[in-house]
Amino acid sequence: MAQPPSPGPVRRRGFVTKRITVPGNLRQACDEFNSGRFFECHETLEEIWQEEPGPVRDLYKGLIQAAAAFVHVTRGNAAGAARLLRTSAGYLAPYGTEGAMGFDVAAVRDALEAASVELARIAPGAVETLSPGWQPEFRLDNSRLPAEAVRWAAWGFDTHGNALEMEITVPE
Repeated sequence: MAQPPSPGPVRRRGFVTKRITVPGNLRQACDEFNSGRFFECHETLEEIWQEEPGPVRDLYKGLIQAAAAFVHVTRGNAAGAARLLRTSAGYLAPYGTEGAMGFDVAAVRDALEAASVELARIAPGAVETLSPGWQPEFRLDNSRLPAEAVRWAAWGFDTHGNALEMEITVPE
């Protein structure tokens, strides 16, 4: 009996090294989210989330999960979106009263709650019937970043809150 041909060498996903700044990624993520490029926003935030060892890590995780929720919305998966909006709110809760890293987290959580209400209003599988303008926006106050970076001892900043250019390795 003949052996089936071998599939050949397995191509492994490569990695690239790039230089980023946390403020640059945060601005880019806001632009991506606000223009409906939710998957890209998720990826941009993940670059800093993966490197952040400190307490602000969960802030980034909450924003990532919010972006992922809207990836589900664009794919017509209201149940998946609703679940991720809930978990996002949980990650963001500790930052809500004072905000963090230039975000008015209470405003983000309120907007995500309104999105949850809108998702609950529609029939399952009818994401296309969402009201215009229901999608929240991410807003970043760059002027708050230096003090917030010091407050949270955030990765990618020096001890005075100045942004550092950081080298990261990410999948291609």
